[in-house]
Amino acid sequence: MEQYAFEILLFFAALAGSVLNAVAGGGGFIAFPSLVFAGASPVNANAISTVALWPGNIASAKAFQNDIKASKRTLIYLLSISGLGGFLGAMLLIFASSKAFEFLVPYFLLFSWLLFSFSSKILAYFNSRKEAQKSFNYDHKKLVPLLILGIYGGYFGAGLGMMVLTVFTFYGMKNLNEMNGLKVLMVAVNNGVAAFTLLFSGLIDWHFTLIMIAGALIGGYYGASVTRKINQDILKKIIIVIGGLITLYFFIVK
Repeated sequence: MEQYAFEILLFFAALAGSVLNAVAGGGGFIAFPSLVFAGASPVNANAISTVALWPGNIASAKAFQNDIKASKRTLIYLLSISGLGGFLGAMLLIFASSKAFEFLVPYFLLFSWLLFSFSSKILAYFNSRKEAQKSFNYDHKKLVPLLILGIYGGYFGAGLGMMVLTVFTFYGMKNLNEMNGLKVLMVAVNNGVAAFTLLFSGLIDWHFTLIMIAGALIGGYYGASVTRKINQDILKKIIIVIGGLITLYFFIVK
């Protein structure tokens, strides 16, 4: 009975996590700790979460395809950087110390929670100081920040979507639908490359993963379709409370 309870928990955690990633970000606050509560080690939970939520990102990206106005060259640039970062981050997760990862998890969660909590103020600050652009414009100087974000995404990834949105706003983008579309597409490629790399790492529990993939596909598709209708302020407040409690928990049990 307890095993079925964990399976149900993981299905709905993946569903909710994919909805949140499509709508407002913050899905990592749901999927990752749910796996830890179900008995996975932090490193395994992170690897499983990366693989399991990836199909949801693909479903979300499909729903945003008409909002993306960036040129083909720019898309190749963005997705190549995201993919390279995902590969490097996943390799870091596989070969770096698991003790170091466990030590860093509460701080990653805290940073992600702070960024998510104050994202409106951060985005408004950059919006007020940057000249508006129709879409993302290619520039070699934008390489390093996006690559660093990609490595972080492959290594841990919680809050990656919000970090990408912040960088886009810093670069002058103001069309939220296109920003969300590019964000979801970049995260999908980042997590996809990281997930493929992690498939051969021995860190994946396929029983947990397949259950979560089913939830992620449903949540990813329908999450993207309601992103223009849902009251994001209320949803964000709920995520802030949940994320804060989960972050506090990981610091207590550290």
